[in-house]
Amino acid sequence: MKKCMIRIFLTILLLNSLCYAEVNIVNEKYQNTTEVSNSNFEYKIDNKISKELKEAIEDVYGKGKTDEIYQTIIAKAMTSIKLRSENLKQQDLTRKSDWYKEEIIYMFYVDQFGVVQQNKPNTFKDTTQMLDYLKELGVTTLYMLPFADSPMKDAGFDVKNPKSVRQNLGGMEEFTSFAKQAKAYGFKIKADLVLNHLSSEHEWFKRLENGDESALKYFVYTDKEPKYRKYQDEKLGTIVEYIEDDGKISKRRLIFPENVENNYRKVTVNNKDYYLYHTFYPFQLDINWENPEVLYYALDTITNWANLGIDIFRMDAIPYLIKEKGTNAENLPRTHSVIKILSNYIQLIAPSSVIQVEACQQPKDILPYFGKEREVDIQINNDTKKIKRTNEAQIAYHFPYMPAIWATLVTEDKQYFIDAYKDTPQIPKSAAWGLFLRVHDELTLEMVNPDVRKIVYDELVKKGLEFRKGFGISGRLANFLDKNPNHIEVAYSILFSLPGIPIIYYGDEIGVTNNFENAKESALIRSKNKIANLLSVFDSRDINRGKVSAKLFYGSSQGYYKFNSQVYCKVHNLIKVRKSLPVMVDGEFELLPTKSKSNFAYLRKNKNQQILVINNLSKEKLYADVTLPIDIILKNNGNITKLKNLINGDNIKVNISLKNKMMHLRLAPYQTLWLDVTPN
Repeated sequence: MKKCMIRIFLTILLLNSLCYAEVNIVNEKYQNTTEVSNSNFEYKIDNKISKELKEAIEDVYGKGKTDEIYQTIIAKAMTSIKLRSENLKQQDLTRKSDWYKEEIIYMFYVDQFGVVQQNKPNTFKDTTQMLDYLKELGVTTLYMLPFADSPMKDAGFDVKNPKSVRQNLGGMEEFTSFAKQAKAYGFKIKADLVLNHLSSEHEWFKRLENGDESALKYFVYTDKEPKYRKYQDEKLGTIVEYIEDDGKISKRRLIFPENVENNYRKVTVNNKDYYLYHTFYPFQLDINWENPEVLYYALDTITNWANLGIDIFRMDAIPYLIKEKGTNAENLPRTHSVIKILSNYIQLIAPSSVIQVEACQQPKDILPYFGKEREVDIQINNDTKKIKRTNEAQIAYHFPYMPAIWATLVTEDKQYFIDAYKDTPQIPKSAAWGLFLRVHDELTLEMVNPDVRKIVYDELVKKGLEFRKGFGISGRLANFLDKNPNHIEVAYSILFSLPGIPIIYYGDEIGVTNNFENAKESALIRSKNKIANLLSVFDSRDINRGKVSAKLFYGSSQGYYKFNSQVYCKVHNLIKVRKSLPVMVDGEFELLPTKSKSNFAYLRKNKNQQILVINNLSKEKLYADVTLPIDIILKNNGNITKLKNLINGDNIKVNISLKNKMMHLRLAPYQTLWLDVTPN
């Protein structure tokens, strides 16, 4: 191949001053890389990343802007890499490419988790006292729910300044100190990146309110009053049909029909009315991702947090980034292109960090959010690290599993989960599902059919509160399972033994119950803040939020509270056992036939180990039959034998028969077993 070199001079913004970066595309020694140099700093970019970036930029912003935007992104990446600490670069170099698949995530509100005084919210400094508890519990990644600067009208998801920490949490100084101490304990850190919208208190909106019409470019808006009609969809809830200027019909879900009339907020600027689009609340204005300045702002925000040590970026409300007329504005192709830009940028500047997308969608619609798996070379100082990852998100929530597990639990029928499992497509090997039983939001029933929705709703709403007119239920896990420690153990046994990354919501591991007082207090705060254009200030989700004392957490772990301690011991033990079994991370999942609908059995297996998981979903004793693979049958043919339950060390008496390829055993109510059946 003929040797050639193309020199392109880039103008970049580096630490608020202008300088020049030189890009050299080299054919011979580095034939798979693009070499970027700036003064004494040289960096080689894998051509796969370069190609993906350019294609994604062209898709979102057009061919005419591709080179300019690409050069700006590379310049920002160079600046970020130069500023990254040597400790983080060493982490980038040594951490496994798919480290995140081994994690157990613990999510909490900084101000509400482990409070010392009930009337005094925590700051990050206070939360350091909980690190010993979390270490003993056995979780590995700490997910602090939104802590960026916010007026807190939507629990922190209404971000005023995404690059700073709320002062009432201790500001940036306390956060950096907490992060340093958490890392010293061996924890990884996950944080929210709210990219779809910003608070109406953000500087861009304030400029608009002050008469600066140029700030409209940051938002999705129209200067004509929207024409629309509303109707109810059996599967999706409230739908608003907008008649666009060009005659197209845009069908959009109304996420909070009990709170807002439509998706537009009227704003008057210099005596002219504009209508700003909002997917969620009217104080959360959707930002315009077709404006490159919005992209640059997001990249600067990512740089800020990546270089402070964030390991997992949870990208909130990701399906809604791009809005196009005549569409539902969900899961659009150009939204995926935006994610590719962000993902490739992160892999350049912080290769040990990954993306988790929050997309409340069906698995077939979530699958594209992983993108394409490929191996790339990442330069870290003078070394090269090979990373095999997807080019969009590496982790995605599996929303349909949550209601499916709950349907299985409340009906004592495994088929509801099996149906959801069969609808789940295979994902790239390096990707992972994020799995959960409860989170800070409602138990969403969007992702199930009307029959299942009714079953779960009718059973659980009486133990919590309605949310979104039947499309969700608010409440704590312990309430939903009648404060029965054994039933809670079955739920967590399922969570910890499925393929994916388990996520624990703070307090659930000690059986914390509904907090109606918190819901009342939160509604009062909203009413005092005079939140504009809300039909209601009450949010039922607040019953599964609120302060939980450090005393209750530590006391539960030390056996001082009967019920809470029982729950803690069961969850703590399941975490410990899961962490001792690599097969629970990388093993295949195989459903096993059983005669009883309440006998939920499956196999986790890899080349080294096979673990048989059996869950009695029933509150009654069960004589269980499980059809087993032939290799396990041959190992134990015809013998009455004992298998050890890895959860508690008990020996379980079983009868295995070659004739009918079955294992027979007796199960206590809500009993769960993890049995090592690895053939010799």
